[in-house]
Amino acid sequence: AMLLRNQMSLLAFCFAVFVGVVVVAVELTEEQHEHLPDFGDPKVAARLKCSACRASALEAFDALMELRTKRGGTRKIKEHEYAELMETMCEDRIGQYGLQLRSNLPTQKFSKDKSISRAQGNWAGRYIMNICGELTTDYEDALITNQFHNLAHFIETMCVREMQVCDRRSVKDETLGDELTAEFHEMLQDAEL
Repeated sequence: AMLLRNQMSLLAFCFAVFVGVVVVAVELTEEQHEHLPDFGDPKVAARLKCSACRASALEAFDALMELRTKRGGTRKIKEHEYAELMETMCEDRIGQYGLQLRSNLPTQKFSKDKSISRAQGNWAGRYIMNICGELTTDYEDALITNQFHNLAHFIETMCVREMQVCDRRSVKDETLGDELTAEFHEMLQDAEL
């Protein structure tokens, strides 16, 4: 009886988790669709690209650091390791991102913060995955070369210098990225480009 009760509790928990995941992925309301950012507007497109680049650079930095740690700090990454790592990163990690909702309406900030409502799917998911793919394929050498810098320098280098989708102000704009902590702000101020 105890085993059956534990199995039933586990089943109920799994169902609750499953239902919770489904709730997050519900379709956007008509009002939310109407308020999705218009990436046809150059200013909006610039903010979306910067936010998507910052998220992609953050995830690439973390993925590269995890691989180095796993390999015992070895600096040289083999090409097939890089390709597999970046493909997985763009699909799995970036797939968790969505446009942050504020007052239940989409903003121009990509976020994976599960404590904040996000609009996922639609063009937003494809958009950030495309930016991630562009970053990891077109800027592979820069990613590998700059992976040993601190996070702030890495993001600024990748999104301002390399991809040129952020300017010095937008790369520091708290409304465009999750990575902005007090520590990140300090690193940005200390970073020399």
